[in-house]
Formats: sequence, C-alpha cells, structure tokens
Amino acid sequence: MGLASSLQKQAIMSKEAESPEEEKLKMICGFLRQAPPNEFNDIFEDLRILAMDDQLMRTEAAHECAYHNKKNFKAVKLLSGNSLVTHYNDLKGNRFFDPQSTFSFRYDHLTGRTDKFLLQGTIGDDAELWRSTLNVALQTYVKNHFSSGTCCVFRRGLKSNPYFVVCLEGHQFQTSEFNGLWTSEWTFAFTPPTTEVTGNYQLQIHYFSKANWHLAVDKTVQRSVSLINRVQLAMAFTQLVEEEDNEFQMGLEENLQELSVDLWKTLRRRIPITRTLMGWDNLLSKESAKVKGFESSVSLSMLKALS
Repeated sequence: MGLASSLQKQAIMSKEAESPEEEKLKMICGFLRQAPPNEFNDIFEDLRILAMDDQLMRTEAAHECAYHNKKNFKAVKLLSGNSLVTHYNDLKGNRFFDPQSTFSFRYDHLTGRTDKFLLQGTIGDDAELWRSTLNVALQTYVKNHFSSGTCCVFRRGLKSNPYFVVCLEGHQFQTSEFNGLWTSEWTFAFTPPTTEVTGNYQLQIHYFSKANWHLAVDKTVQRSVSLINRVQLAMAFTQLVEEEDNEFQMGLEENLQELSVDLWKTLRRRIPITRTLMGWDNLLSKESAKVKGFESSVSLSMLKALS
C-alpha cells in the first residue's frame, strides 16, 4: 500500500474514532479561535445556546479566551496606566507583568478584571534603561497617532544576551457597525552598534452594519537600526515604526479601492438570475487571490478610524 493511501486510511479511521463529544469540542474551539476582535463573548453565548452543554462551554471558554486575548494584545487598564496582555509578559496562572510599572497583576480573561498587584524585581542594567526609554517614546507616538492604542516594550532572553519585543495595538470598537484591531510586533536583539529588526502587522476588521464582511491582512517587515545610545534608539525606532505604519496604511487604501471596484464588477457580471447554482467559494477565492492578504472589501472610513 502506498504512503498516501496509508495516511488517508489513518485519517479516516481517526475521524471515525472521534466521539460526538470530541467532535463537538473541536468545532467549538475552532469557532472561538476565529472570533473577531471584541466579539468573543458574543460568539461564546451563541455557541452556548447551540451546544446546550454549559459545563463543556465553561471548561473551554477560559482557555480559548486567554488564547484570544494574548494573540490580539488585549489592552488593560492598570493603576499606573494602560498595559497589554500578551504571550511575552505571561507569568502563567493568569498573571502578567507590566514592565513600566514593574508590577505584575492577575487578569480574568472572561470578565476583564485586573487585581492582585505585586511588585516584581527587574534587572537594573543598561539594557533595561534602553528598554524603558524606548517604551516612553513609543507610548507618546501611539498617543499621537491612534485614537485608542497601547504599546509595551518587553525584555526577553538572558541577562547576557537580551532582546526586545515591541507590541503595539490600536483598536476601534463600534458595537453597532464594526470592530477593528491593528497590531504590530517588532523584535530585535540588543547588540550595539546595530541590529536587525523584524516586524509583523496584523489587521482585522469585521463590518456588520449593512453586510457581513471580514478583512484580515498581515505583513512582515525587515529593517535595521543603529544602537548608539538609548535616546538615539528611541528616536530612530519611533521614526522606523511611523514610516512603516504609513506605508502599510497607504498600501491598504490603494488595494482596498482596487479590490472594491474589481470585485463588484465581477459579481455583477456573474450573479445568476434564477435557478442557477452559484459557486461562491470558488469565485471568492479567485477574486481574493488578486490582492494578497485580503479576504474582502470594506469602506476606507473604517480603516482610517483605527488611526
């Protein structure tokens, strides 16, 4: 028997071996992980009604909600200001570390409450001073460019070989029209006099006022930056982020305009009149392939509202 046939047979047997409960659980987790920003609770409630199994839903909700919040850089309000819930400041046990205040806090993913603040020790070396200075500069940038945004710079790695992770989020939640989330993540090693920077953008928009449109876009960036002193790094890195933000947004606007015109022209030509089977999946996959990374078309006003 060939390898392909053997693997196919094993997959079929594995699927058949799944119990109804396991299959239900897999479907629930799949839907929860696809929840758009700010809509996890709504989807959870809908699934709870459909599943008719409160115990199963309660068991999985906390885990999936934690994954959802950390993946989307959930912004939280602390006594000292705003911070983020991410994989990079996760201390386990639903505790997270805020590098600027040097306090850790417990976060309830389902209710959104923060409590049980504890002072944490930090490494008081040059790398920490550079991290703190960069954090302050980027917080100012976010405040000036995002209507609702938060930024944190996390230090990772060993004391002798540290690296920084910058997490930035901007959101616009309009519960009657759309929800939008812009995140960017930047990673670079602390290796003066220069270092390589890797950035990744994630944009998610769900428009549901007069239609049901989902937009998901990602982009990877590779740049280099000098590390002469901490003030210079703060200024240079902030300028780098601003340049890439502007380029990303201008590219989005251009592609959205082109996609909107081309897609609707194609749909007007191909929409059936009566009693005709429409291959929507095939059609939309071909059209979305014209603009890499875009799943649908949304109005530019929603995109501009994020910044």
